[in-house]
Amino acid sequence: MTFDVLLATIREYKQAGITNLETLTTLLNDTFGDWLKTQNISHLEMVDENKLCINVTGQQKEHNPSKGIQLFSRFLVISLDEGTANPEAITNALNSYSSDGDGAYVWIIPDGYMAGLTDAEQEWEQHGGGYFSHESICISNTADIDTSCLLEVLYEDTEMENVSCEFDVPAHRSVHYRLDKLKNTNGDPLIAKDAPVSYKITSRDARIVVQGSRILTSGDNSIFASFGTVMAWSPQ
Repeated sequence: MTFDVLLATIREYKQAGITNLETLTTLLNDTFGDWLKTQNISHLEMVDENKLCINVTGQQKEHNPSKGIQLFSRFLVISLDEGTANPEAITNALNSYSSDGDGAYVWIIPDGYMAGLTDAEQEWEQHGGGYFSHESICISNTADIDTSCLLEVLYEDTEMENVSCEFDVPAHRSVHYRLDKLKNTNGDPLIAKDAPVSYKITSRDARIVVQGSRILTSGDNSIFASFGTVMAWSPQ
C-alpha cells in the first residue's frame, strides 16, 4: 500500500459520485485504517472536497514545508487540488513527526499470584541455585521518546495496602522485571507472596506493549514446574 493508492482511491470515489464528506471520511478509514496505523496515522478526515486532514500519532519534531501540505503539531492538512497532491511529499512530511509508539498507555494484568517458596527453595535461592516461583512483566517501547511507567499492585485482600513503583523504559527498548525482586524503600519485597493481586501498568509519555509471565514450582524439591505467559489487557 502507498499514498499513491490512497490519493487514487479518493479520486475514484469522487468520480463515482461519492462526494459527501462524512461518507468519504468513513470509506477512507474503513479501507485504509490498518495500513494507516503502520504509518503512524490514527485517522483521516475530509475537511472539504479538496482538503484532507491527517491525524498523526506523534509530535512534530521539525518543519519541512512542501507545496500543498500544511504541518501542525499533531496533524497535517493536504491540498487535493489537481497537480498539488504529491504522494512522496506526504511521506516526507510524515518524517517530520516523532512516533508515540505501538500499543496503549494503560495495561492491566487481572490475574497475579506469587507462591511463597519452601524453606529448601529459599536456601537454594540465597546461594544462587534454582529457578523458583515468580512472576515477571515485559514492557516494549517502540516510540521515539523515553517514557516513565507506574506499576500499581492491587490486592484482593482489603486488609492489605496496595503498593506501587515507577520505572523508565527508554525509546526503542524493552525492560523485563522479576516482580519478586522488586523492593520497597525499606529493602523488603514490594509485593507480598501467596496473595492474589492484579497489576496495572500506566505509561506517561508513550504507548507501550505489556506482557505478563508466571513460573510456579511445587512438589518435593520443586520437581514440578509450570510456566504461563499472557498479554496484558488494554482498555484503549
